[in-house]
Amino acid sequence: MRAFFLLLVLVNLAFFAYGHVALEGGGIEGRISQLQIAAERIKLIRAGEPVPSNKPRAPGKAIPPAPPKTASVVPATCLEWGNFAGPGAARAEAALARLDLAPGQVERAVVDAGGYWVHIPPLRNKSEADRKVRELRDLGVTEFFVVQDAGPWRNAISLGIFRTDEAAQTFLAGLKERGVRSAITARRENFLKQVAFYVREPSEATVAELMLIQQDFPDSEVKAGPCPPAQG
Repeated sequence: MRAFFLLLVLVNLAFFAYGHVALEGGGIEGRISQLQIAAERIKLIRAGEPVPSNKPRAPGKAIPPAPPKTASVVPATCLEWGNFAGPGAARAEAALARLDLAPGQVERAVVDAGGYWVHIPPLRNKSEADRKVRELRDLGVTEFFVVQDAGPWRNAISLGIFRTDEAAQTFLAGLKERGVRSAITARRENFLKQVAFYVREPSEATVAELMLIQQDFPDSEVKAGPCPPAQG
């Protein structure tokens, strides 16, 4: 009796399944058409974008704002003008002051500079150095400085520092034409402190003006690059 009951249940299930498929069969083509992809309803999702949901939103529930994009940090750009030593640094600083730039736009940095040094070798004492200074001024040489730091170069007279030997030799020849006989040139590495100026975020007008000023300092160089780190 129990087996007959189970058989009856299975027959009813089979009949129900057949009838459900038969009723739905007429709509199969319609269902297939609903599955066709509609091109106009396609939306490309970029990497990182949330996938839109078809679920209805609860009333009164706001959509959370998208997280802000992280901006990439771009280092500030500066015009570097250098290098200067002695009176040349003061002249360059005075020339920059005439540009009437915003406070803090110009930074002064002290650098260890190497190059070709045109100089008068160290004199025996300060008195001899002072006498040589007077001779230079009488010959019309006004841009120089006396090394006063303790060490082997004390009382030497610096006349100029150049990036190339050719520039140094040309300058030395001009000094000799004026009558400066004791000057020599030598290659030195990081032996004197020099000054470089950085103009932060210059405008086109400032760039043009600085290039004009640089012509009065033929041994200097202007180049663009990242600004130096802020001094803490």
